[in-house]
Amino acid sequence: MSQSAPTNWSIFRLLCRVIGGQGSRALTEGIEAELFSQLVDMAQQNDVLPALAVKCEEQQVDSSLLDSMRDELLKHALRDNTLRNMRISAQVIKFTKRLNAAGITPLFLKGTALLLTENERSLGFRKQVDIDLLVEPSQFEAAAEVFLADGYGFLESAGSSTSTPTLLTDTKAAIKRSAAHHHLTPLAKAGYNASVELHKHFLPKRFQRNNPLEPLFDTAIKQHSHNANFLTPSAEYQVIHLLLGKLIHDGHMASRTFPIREACDYINVLEKNTGSIDQELIERHCANSYTIYSLLIAELMEYAPTNSTNTSPDISRRLQMMQKRYNSLGTAKLLDAYARTLHLGNSLLHSPEKLPAYLNW
Repeated sequence: MSQSAPTNWSIFRLLCRVIGGQGSRALTEGIEAELFSQLVDMAQQNDVLPALAVKCEEQQVDSSLLDSMRDELLKHALRDNTLRNMRISAQVIKFTKRLNAAGITPLFLKGTALLLTENERSLGFRKQVDIDLLVEPSQFEAAAEVFLADGYGFLESAGSSTSTPTLLTDTKAAIKRSAAHHHLTPLAKAGYNASVELHKHFLPKRFQRNNPLEPLFDTAIKQHSHNANFLTPSAEYQVIHLLLGKLIHDGHMASRTFPIREACDYINVLEKNTGSIDQELIERHCANSYTIYSLLIAELMEYAPTNSTNTSPDISRRLQMMQKRYNSLGTAKLLDAYARTLHLGNSLLHSPEKLPAYLNW
């Protein structure tokens, strides 16, 4: 009897194991099962090609196992992402020094915090989309003015791929335009690919009441690099931000998707803070989502879950729905519609000013 063809779900689960990096067998097993090409394709779909390329380099995978197109795709992904992240790091250090000169110490969020600390030695692994930072509320307008003085402008319109974007240089106007959002319109500067998001809060409005800024700043970790001073969130607040800001607010929990890049961030934070994380604090802020996510990480990435004070829920039905989602386009569309409706309802409840934008979504 011939072996059945692998499903999207089985390839996705294999990719999670490979990228998770908890053992060397996953990639070898995929290659032995002649699934290497499918792994590359799945990594491209999930925007983690550079991470797969890093794993291939670490395990010295023979590039001749791939066709020339996929081999070049992997090599270019790693090279381009490494160079991009090097430029982003230099960009961050440069404007951080300008902020420091104005008496402002920025607190970097999400991938930016990891890029400047834990991921500094493996620049090509994680794709960095933009630069996220937060400053003390009393310094918010002053920080925006520092960026404008440095040649940045608020991105009013992106324009076409061949035209120059339109930039706004009025901080008060930008604040007014961004009233419904937890960060200002992205700041852009000629010569830099990464835009900067200056945050008023680290979470969307629906979560802000139960997550004041003071504890975030009080527990932040002081960092120093290349004569620049900045802050990064504590391990607890990195996890809280990931769960509430990404998995719940962006709809991954509702749509039954599993963002691999953020799962690696989660593992990275736990690995760097073994035994020292206040799990009760995270559970108070994130409720059952923390336990569910740690169990998903354990199942899909083969990473031991953190200890939880809650009774562990049964995630078998969630995994079954995820399997249906990844194997069925129709199921994926239904789950996306459900997640979109839920997101719309929550956003309109907490930020009704967003109604015009959502009606065009």
